[in-house]
Amino acid sequence: MFTRKAIICLLCCGLLVAQVLSAPAIEQLQAQARQGDPWAQLNLGAAHDHGLSGLVADPATAVHWYRQSAEQGLDKAQFNLAHCLATGHGVPQDYAEARLWMRRAAQQGMADAQFLLGVMLLEGLGGRVVAEEGRAWLQRAAKGGNADADDYLRNLR
Repeated sequence: MFTRKAIICLLCCGLLVAQVLSAPAIEQLQAQARQGDPWAQLNLGAAHDHGLSGLVADPATAVHWYRQSAEQGLDKAQFNLAHCLATGHGVPQDYAEARLWMRRAAQQGMADAQFLLGVMLLEGLGGRVVAEEGRAWLQRAAKGGNADADDYLRNLR
C-alpha cells in the first residue's frame, strides 16, 4: 500500500516535460500558444515549469498554460495540471480539483492518469473514498501497461 507521502511523490514525478527549444523556436511557440494552440500551450507550460529554452522557471505561469491547454481537452495538459494542483506546484494545493482533472485525462485513456485517479479514489484524496471505482481505474491502467497499477492492485489483496 502506498502512503500519502508516496502518493504525493508519484504525483510529483509524473509531469510530462517538453524538449529544449532555440530562442526563435520558443518565440514561435509563445505566439502559437497565445493564438490558442493546445499543444503549444502544453509545451510552453512545460518550458516555464522546468526553466527550459532560456525561460526562467515559473510554476504559476506553467499552470496558466497547462490550464489553457487542459480546458481544450488535451489529456497530457489535464494530467500536468492535475499534478500541479495535487502538489501545490505553482498553485494552491487542491486535491478536489486535481481529482477532476485527473479523471478527465483518465477518461481519454491515459494509463498514468487512470492509475493516479484510482489511487486518489482509493485513498480519498480530493473527496470520499470510492473503493470499487478506484479498483476499476487501477485495472484499466494495468491493462494499459501501467506497472505501478499492477503493483498497487497486488498490494490491495
